[in-house]
Amino acid sequence: MELFFRELGKGDKNLIIIHGLYGSSDNWLSVARMLEDKFRIFIVDQRNHGQSPHSNEMDYNSMAEDIKTFMQQRQLKKANIMGHSMGGKTAMLFALKNPLMVDKLVVLDIAPKYYNQETNYGRITSDHRAIVDALLAVDPSEHSSRNAIGKVLKQSIPNNMVRSFLLKNVERGKDKQYYWKLNVQAISDNLDKIMNGVPEFEDTEEFPSQKTVVMIRGAKSPYVQDEDMQLVRKYFPSAQLADIPDAGHWLHTDQPDLFIKTLDYFLS
Repeated sequence: MELFFRELGKGDKNLIIIHGLYGSSDNWLSVARMLEDKFRIFIVDQRNHGQSPHSNEMDYNSMAEDIKTFMQQRQLKKANIMGHSMGGKTAMLFALKNPLMVDKLVVLDIAPKYYNQETNYGRITSDHRAIVDALLAVDPSEHSSRNAIGKVLKQSIPNNMVRSFLLKNVERGKDKQYYWKLNVQAISDNLDKIMNGVPEFEDTEEFPSQKTVVMIRGAKSPYVQDEDMQLVRKYFPSAQLADIPDAGHWLHTDQPDLFIKTLDYFLS
């Protein structure tokens, strides 16, 4: 699969940024612009997101393979890899499968574990199922504006920030009708794989301990707990943990300046 991407910067080292669920390369442009003096940056749209192709297949093996194909198409032998949430799991699996193609690995607010309803993270999974069901229930083509679509979504997604984020996935076609850029049906069909994805990690060898790996989490986010670092270091022995105070799951949005300072410290 040939992923859509945006390229910024003229630095000596490559940095690939991989967004999370419901996201796209657009969400990371402001971060990339703050780093473009030091890196050649590629922000990809993962499959079924943004302007990348749609596919019924959506698991971490296929998404990690997409990143490998992307690097090969661009003739990038090595890069710093950074992924947020779902993109963080994609980044981790890609790194485990292709360690020679990775310089440094940065994982944002996600751990290589199950986030399913049989664990303490059932609320997180339930939230995502509610979001996907809400998106499936709305046909954008039936509405005359994004504002109208937002009003319908507000009934099931009252959180203004989450709803605004999701509405970035509404696009207007050449026929003047609105549609979801997301492949919502594929995301719904594969949501359990997206929230879990652990079996793929079990089939890999541990990441080289001499390479830099950092897990950056939002201090207010429930996604990564202290005890998760034991599991992280099963795969990434050299992994370090850094917190962004007063930040939730979208840590780069909640605390952009502190996030950039933290990121720059580890990448430099």
